[in-house]
Amino acid sequence: MNQKKNKIPNYYLYGTVLTRYGLASLSHGMRQGNKSILQKAYWDGKIHSLVGSSSLRWALRFYLQEEGYPVNRVWDKDEHINRLTDDNFNPDQFYDDDIFGFALLESVEEETVEDKTQPSTRRRGKRKKSGTTAQRTGALSMNNAISLTPYDGSLKLGAKSGRDKDSTSLHFTEYHNTRYQYYFGLNATHLKDCSRIFPLIDGIMDMPKVGGSANIFSYPFCPDSLVFQWTNHFASYISYCFESVDGKGRNIKLTQDFINEVECGQINPDELWIGGAIVNDLRELENFEKSLLKQIHLYRNRNELVADLKEVIKQDLGLKDSQ
Repeated sequence: MNQKKNKIPNYYLYGTVLTRYGLASLSHGMRQGNKSILQKAYWDGKIHSLVGSSSLRWALRFYLQEEGYPVNRVWDKDEHINRLTDDNFNPDQFYDDDIFGFALLESVEEETVEDKTQPSTRRRGKRKKSGTTAQRTGALSMNNAISLTPYDGSLKLGAKSGRDKDSTSLHFTEYHNTRYQYYFGLNATHLKDCSRIFPLIDGIMDMPKVGGSANIFSYPFCPDSLVFQWTNHFASYISYCFESVDGKGRNIKLTQDFINEVECGQINPDELWIGGAIVNDLRELENFEKSLLKQIHLYRNRNELVADLKEVIKQDLGLKDSQ
């Protein structure tokens, strides 16, 4: 019989972040001919615009770089490429190797051994592979950002300046007036250095441009409203918990599914940290039990939420004296 004694509990930070309302376009740098397109996906049976998780991860890594934290993948702003500092990766040294993980797949040599049992001019062989694989599962899991409202097919027409025109002079750009929400999960105790959770939270709250765009468009990806859960539970039930009230994305609310999970006890309200504009309306929700609202950490000011949450995290992870 296995018994767990004196085991340090795992701590997880989960979150659903809702952006401000804005005009999104060319959020990931993809083009088709003379048309700049938005990524799209089906959501609730309708087409929504989407920002890929890799773009969000890029933005967070770029934030760490700009703030002076040691990162392995250094973004070259002139060449628009990542340059590795250490080809072998080092999660003890580099924040991004620790937070995001990596997979180093060395070149595999294939040795063909002649099979003499086949009397054919076209000899068959057996492959002998050699090589090593070094990898680390990242502490951070990041999901795609999905638009709060369906994409309506909006296009903007642009034209090349000057007198000389050709078939490429006209340019069409897809755009979407909406908000985005995305979900993430971080295993704080998987980090080589647990204190690295703090700059990651700062990056989420102050996320720069997404996807490495050349500043042609700027969409506000910092949080307008957010739901965080600081918990020992391996799984979370707070993903994509925002929805539009008016169908346009201006007015928002928490989904009834999320509220039901809190009210039935599936989600411990004391683990929830809810902040931003959503709090203005949350206090007035008649279908949310007032006794539960008193247990939830509610903050209109997002910076105050983060400051208080960090203090709880420091205490739980034993970082009080070091951070």
